[in-house]
Amino acid sequence: MLKQEKLSLGFLLFLALLLSLYLFFRTYVISLDGAYQYIPIAKDFSSGFFRKALSHDQQPLYSLIVALVSRWVPDFELAGKLVSSIFGILLVIPVYFLGKRIFGKKIALLSSFFLVIHPYVRRFSADVLKESTYLFFLGTAIWFAWKTLQDEKKYSFLFIPVFSVLAYLVRPDGIEVFLIVCLYVLFLKKFSIPGRKTTIIFFLALSLCLFLLPYLIYLREVRGEWTLSKAKGMVEMVGLGGSKDGVSFIYKFLYSLKVLNLDFLTILHPLYIFLLIIGLLKGFFSGLKTGERFLLSLFCLHYLILFLMMQNTTEWGKDGTMKAVNLSGRHVLPLLLISIHWVGQGAFTVYQWVLQWVDSHRIFLSLRPKHRSWIVSSTLLAVVILTIFPKTLKPQRYDRLPEKWAGIWVKNQSERGATVFTSLHRLAFYSDRKCEYIDPWKIPVPEVKASMVKQEAVYLAIFEKNVSGDPEVVKSLEKDFDEVIRFGQRDMNKVIIYRVKD
Repeated sequence: MLKQEKLSLGFLLFLALLLSLYLFFRTYVISLDGAYQYIPIAKDFSSGFFRKALSHDQQPLYSLIVALVSRWVPDFELAGKLVSSIFGILLVIPVYFLGKRIFGKKIALLSSFFLVIHPYVRRFSADVLKESTYLFFLGTAIWFAWKTLQDEKKYSFLFIPVFSVLAYLVRPDGIEVFLIVCLYVLFLKKFSIPGRKTTIIFFLALSLCLFLLPYLIYLREVRGEWTLSKAKGMVEMVGLGGSKDGVSFIYKFLYSLKVLNLDFLTILHPLYIFLLIIGLLKGFFSGLKTGERFLLSLFCLHYLILFLMMQNTTEWGKDGTMKAVNLSGRHVLPLLLISIHWVGQGAFTVYQWVLQWVDSHRIFLSLRPKHRSWIVSSTLLAVVILTIFPKTLKPQRYDRLPEKWAGIWVKNQSERGATVFTSLHRLAFYSDRKCEYIDPWKIPVPEVKASMVKQEAVYLAIFEKNVSGDPEVVKSLEKDFDEVIRFGQRDMNKVIIYRVKD
C-alpha cells in the first residue's frame, strides 16, 4: 500500500470511530433484542453454562464475544455496545479491499465512505445488536473468497469455509458465501492449472466438515433433524412447510415481494438508491467485471433467501388478514453491504459527469483543472453530508430513558427476587428483578392489586399515557395504590411507579 492509500484508509477508520463514539453515547437505552436475546445468552456463556447458552434460538457467536468482553467492562450492555462498535469500525477494511480488487482504489474509497456514514450501519454499530458483527464477518468472507478465487492458491481455499462459518455463527444466512463459492468453482471458474478444480472442491468440503459439522450435529440432536438454524427446520426455512391460513400462494408471493422491496428501499436511503442505479447502469453498459458478476450472484442469492424468510415468517389470520411481519430492515442490511460498491461507482460517475459539465462552461475556464476538480468534489461532498448526516447522527431512544431510570430506581429500592408488575420491558431489564407483565388496558386495577398481594409484589410501573386519559382508571389506582415517583421530561414517555396500599 502507498502512503496516500494508507492515509485515506486511516481517515475512513477514524471517521467510523468518531461517528461510532458519538452514537455510542447517544444510544440511551438498550434494544429489546439485546436485552432479551443476546445478553441472556452472553450471561450463560460467562457463567459457564455453555449447553444452556447454545439452547437459545439464536446463533451463538455474537453473544459469546460479548461474554468475553464483559470480563473487562462493568456490565453486559456496555460489552455488547463495545463489540458492535469495534466490528462496525473494522468493517471498513474488508469493504475497502474487496472494492479495490474489483473496482479500483478510487471507487473502493468512495464505497467505504458511503458505508461508514450510512445511518443504519452506524446506528446498529452503537447498539446491543449483532448486525455490525455479522456484516464484518460476512464482508470478510466475501473479500477473502474473491481474493482466493483470483489468486488460485489452493491452500487458501481451506479458509473460505472458516470465514463463512464465522458469519453463519452470527446469522444462519452467512453460509451463503460458501454456497456461492461452490457454485462458482463447479460451473464458472476455469483454473489455470489442469486438475486443480478437483483438489479445490475436496479442500472446501474438508474444511466445511471440520468447522461446521460439529455445530450441525449439535443442532440435529436438539431438533431431531438436519438444519442450519435452531429456530427452524430446513423445510420451514425455505418456506415449504405449508400453512392452513387459507391465503393464496399468489397473494403471499406478491405481498412478500412488496414488503421486501419496501424494506430494501427504506434501509438504503434515497441518495444511495439513486447512486446504486447509476452505478449498476454504468457496469452493465461498460460490461460487468468478473468480480461484479460474483457480487451480483451473491446479491440475488441473499435476496432469494430473504424472500423465502418473508414467505415463512409472515403470520396470517384464518380470515386472510396479515397479523405480523417478522422480517425487519436489519435483515436487509447485507444487500446494502453487497451493493455498496455500485453506490461508490455511481458517485464517481456523477462526479465525472459534473466535472465534464464544469469543464465545458466558459465561466470556469479561468480556473485550473485541479481547482475545478476540487470545487466539484467539495460541492458533491457537501450535498452528501447535508443529505445523510442528519439521519446518521440522530440519537436513539431518548424518549425511552424514563424506563431505564425507573428500572434502576426499582433495583435500588427492592431486594433481588422481588417481583415488579409492569408493562415496560426495558424497565424489567434494568431493574434486574422478577417482573410480571400486565396489559394496563385489559386488566382491571383491583385484579392487578389482588395478583400483586398474592405474589407479595410491592411496585407497579406503567406509562403515564396508559392512565392519563381514563378518569375511571385514575380513580381506581388512587384507591388501591400510592404514587411513589414519576420519571420523564418533555418529549419522553413518562413512567409512573405505584406502591400497593396496605
